[in-house]
Amino acid sequence: MDKESANKFEKMDLVFVAGIVVSYSCFFISTMLKATFFIELFSPITGFAIGITILGCLKRMGRFWKPSFILALGIFSYAFADILIFISNWITGSEKLYEFAAFIFLLPNYFFGASVGFYFIQKLKGKDLYRFLINSLTFTVIGIIALRRILVHLGTYDLVDQGALIRIYLYFTVNIFILIMIVHMTLMIATDNGLKGTNTMIFGIIGYILLDFPYTYVQALGQDPENIYTNLVYMLCMILMAHGIYHQVHHHHVFQFKPYKYTQGAVRRTRIVVLAGLILSIILMVLKVIESGEFFYVAFALLAYWITTATFQNSALSEQLLKQQDILTGLYNRRYSSTVLEEAVNKAKEQSKRFVIFCVDLNCFKPINDTYGHDMGDRVLKEFGSRMLALPKSYTSFRTGGDEFMLVREEISEKEEIVQCARDLQKLFNTPLHIDTYIFSLSGSIGVSVYPDDSEQIETLVRYADAAMYAVKHSGKKDNFRLFDSSLVETVEKHRALEERLRKAEPDRDFILHYQPRIDAFTGRLTAAEVFPRLKGESNYTAADLLPITEEVGLMNRLGNWIIETAIRQLKTWRDTCGQDISISVNLSPLQLLDMDFLENLKVVVKKNDLSPSKVHLDISNDVIMGASITAKETLRNLNEYGFKLSLNDFGGDDINLNHILTCGFSAIHMSPSLIHRADSDEDANVLIETIVGLAGNMNIDAYAVGIETKEQGEKLKSMGVRALQGYYYGKPVEAEEFTRRYF
Repeated sequence: MDKESANKFEKMDLVFVAGIVVSYSCFFISTMLKATFFIELFSPITGFAIGITILGCLKRMGRFWKPSFILALGIFSYAFADILIFISNWITGSEKLYEFAAFIFLLPNYFFGASVGFYFIQKLKGKDLYRFLINSLTFTVIGIIALRRILVHLGTYDLVDQGALIRIYLYFTVNIFILIMIVHMTLMIATDNGLKGTNTMIFGIIGYILLDFPYTYVQALGQDPENIYTNLVYMLCMILMAHGIYHQVHHHHVFQFKPYKYTQGAVRRTRIVVLAGLILSIILMVLKVIESGEFFYVAFALLAYWITTATFQNSALSEQLLKQQDILTGLYNRRYSSTVLEEAVNKAKEQSKRFVIFCVDLNCFKPINDTYGHDMGDRVLKEFGSRMLALPKSYTSFRTGGDEFMLVREEISEKEEIVQCARDLQKLFNTPLHIDTYIFSLSGSIGVSVYPDDSEQIETLVRYADAAMYAVKHSGKKDNFRLFDSSLVETVEKHRALEERLRKAEPDRDFILHYQPRIDAFTGRLTAAEVFPRLKGESNYTAADLLPITEEVGLMNRLGNWIIETAIRQLKTWRDTCGQDISISVNLSPLQLLDMDFLENLKVVVKKNDLSPSKVHLDISNDVIMGASITAKETLRNLNEYGFKLSLNDFGGDDINLNHILTCGFSAIHMSPSLIHRADSDEDANVLIETIVGLAGNMNIDAYAVGIETKEQGEKLKSMGVRALQGYYYGKPVEAEEFTRRYF
């Protein structure tokens, strides 16, 4: 949203809010003075002002505009009923019109319930949605039984006819169901932000419904439930609803729901709750607090809740069991490896024997995917899976990543036997694959760790085997194996220490952003700043070191949101204080592309800082997009359609798929540093660079050069038509304050 539109909405909102304040003040004064004419005049005016305020916020509610619109309809129905009352009392004197208004007054609750229900349908999916509905229905049944006992105690059955009693039950059932849903919502909100946004709206709806219980009850008794002071509170509750919507729009209050837990412990807790409920119901029936028929309904509701909840939980547990296996290869997956390794440790301790972990990374697999397609790549992985499944029973095999595997070999004793096993695995991965008419020759980089020689801790053993495998991978001979040794301890401990620190890290407390300049080759002007996260007080860890581990420890989503929010705020600061209209470039994690709320949160941050989305460049690595899911690609397309600029990193390094540039809306490519480093010395590299620049020009996208380290590289790239240049030659990443001093 541009600045002009934002200002327009801001002024419009102030007018609406002022209308509510003035009309409610008049309504309040009229009530205190008991001026009936003005009470009935200002009540609908206030109601319409509240409803119009909500309508004015709808365009900024994102995908949640529909439940807000339904909420507004409920408020409008209340205001419309007020108008009918005014016409009946002061113009026509029609009793039928008055009765019709009384009927209309029943509608807001249904609209509010529909609003909350629709919101849950949008927010929850699959099992969580069904679980929520079952929970709400179960406790609604119990609430209705409790209501019946209250009505019996009050003697209502002797005071009202059967029709009125049915209306009470129907209306109260809806209200109880809404209350149960709202209480459920409040318990599920995963936020520490207090009474903000949606929470304020929730309290408004709760207050309205609680007021409606005695109103409906008195009306059913044939008495006049009207009370001028109660009407004031009704209107105040609706103002709270509007305030909740208004607060969300202006303060960008976003929250998530806590997911339901599907564990054996959750199953046991459900069983205890149901059994306790049944026992309590039996006691109440024996004591004649409830009737046998009522006990039947309570028992039926509890048993239905138990059965359906247990079904969901058992289904989820079954899915978890299925997730132990990699569907493509038939091997176990990484998640199940901890269970197998724990059993191996217990067995090795009992028998005083060793077991060995082999971590394997395939070499030359990506070119097969790129040249022959993912279907062929899958067939290659299946073939290796079949080979590992055919190993002796002393081996347990896992697929731990795209082309990464782990094998556990039990009941092994001598070092010579370990070496022989490693050589056998080398042969397994080196033996050519014959698929259809094709012959593929691959190999494996293998790292080895031994229990208990290297460590008695499972996680440490896996890290050691990984470290040994990466040492082979980055050596001159990838087709090899290496046993873990003490020379790798420092590397592993550095990784472990970083992992431990990141597990406890908070983005705004433990991280700082560095910014690297991007220069226009022909004018020398600063055009953009790329953002790099750094740990405070640590200069040794690059973004490439940090980000993979933040994904492992579950910090990536929070860190990613913090990076974007901080970078955009800094961009606004540079614009407002330095007068520089540059762009900001932020690298995205694949986890952010799979986050359903990522795009909405990003829109909120941009609007809040009054920036154009085109000033935010989102960089996606070539490796990520090559394996991107349909959901991730859809997110990219949505980002592009909203106006954010998408850039594809590391283009020309390894795999290239031009189709992704066309289908996902990329507006720029960053040529791989491995290519740029050869620009002043390798003619073949220059031919490829010129081809990429020409191709980018024909596709109407920009080609950036990243990783420039010398003046000669920069001049050569400039001569080939590359306009945007970035690298250590033009400036290293520095903190915002230093960046401001150097470049503004």
